[in-house]
Amino acid sequence: MDHPRLLSLFILPMAITITVISVMIYALLAGFGAWVQPWIASLAGTYSGILGGFLAVLAGIAAIWFSLQTIGILIAWFSSPFNDRLALQTERACGVPDPEESWLILIHGFWLDFKKTLLALTAVILLTLFGLIPGIGVLAWFGMALVNAFVYLSYPLNRRQSGIRDGVLWILAHPTRALGFGISTTILFSIPVLNLFALPLAVVGGTLTYLRK
Repeated sequence: MDHPRLLSLFILPMAITITVISVMIYALLAGFGAWVQPWIASLAGTYSGILGGFLAVLAGIAAIWFSLQTIGILIAWFSSPFNDRLALQTERACGVPDPEESWLILIHGFWLDFKKTLLALTAVILLTLFGLIPGIGVLAWFGMALVNAFVYLSYPLNRRQSGIRDGVLWILAHPTRALGFGISTTILFSIPVLNLFALPLAVVGGTLTYLRK
């Protein structure tokens, strides 16, 4: 709010988010829900007793939740060029000198985003499967928080030509900071309506998390 120019940069990432989520809702109303419901019912049918059925329903809910998180990661990549500009303006608002910028650097940054998105999606799939394990599956939620931290910390890191290894090392060097940011971002993406505003907020938050060491 202290920097109105940043608010204007929120528009395109939010527009992309609203478009993608609207398509998802339309797909659910158009018949995708007719597939999800029998799938959950079939899960319940493979267990005996009330407890087994309850666990099957929880597994279905967890799978759907992780799917929504996957959509959030894809949206972040779709709007990567706009998110990068928002992150750059955030750094300027904090008084950080502009790093070197050129078309080659921008293209390289987009390529890094692509590779990091593939890695993040692979991690989400593995976490989804791990999350279906009763008991210890709850650890997958913390893993998802670290994946979100990795995704949204990538904007200031990419601009400094830092690759996947550098991003992982940064998280390992600042575990509590990365986990705290990742948990808050994951919760924000899980709240209906608020998740429409989550993408630009996560980009700004990731940039501030990186800068304020």
